Amino acid sequence: MARTPKTKEAVAETAKEIVAVATPAIDDAKLSVAKVKEQASALGSEAIDSARKAATQGKDMAAEALGEISKLAESAASVVDERVGTQYGDYARKAASTVSNAATTLQNKDVDDIVADTTAFVRKRPAIAIGAVAAIGLFVVSMFRGSAKKSSDDTGA
Repeated sequence: MARTPKTKEAVAETAKEIVAVATPAIDDAKLSVAKVKEQASALGSEAIDSARKAATQGKDMAAEALGEISKLAESAASVVDERVGTQYGDYARKAASTVSNAATTLQNKDVDDIVADTTAFVRKRPAIAIGAVAAIGLFVVSMFRGSAKKSSDDTGA
């Protein structure tokens, strides 16, 4: 029975040594985890800012393009008046006005508002959203095919 207290003392002493060795390692690990979290948060913030800037630039470019399309449609309206009739010229002017209004609305909206509106639309009408995405995808693919075909024609391939 005399060994039991010595064994308990030895176990307690060993536990103290383990704690003494492990405590700095645990503290270092906690510090490392905190640094990694901080860096990840900073990178996440940078990514969000970068994405927001890119989306804002894209929005501005799209609004500018719509404005140009509106101007083209407005100038084409007078030609349509002369060649086809004023009734059809009025249609062109209405289309130009609608496109111009869309450009103004797009320019004045914040990217976050556009995302929120888009999200709400997709939730309310998912079939229309899927159809629109598919149509846009087909349009983009056909543009790439056309540009690839044109570049291969230009190189003489």
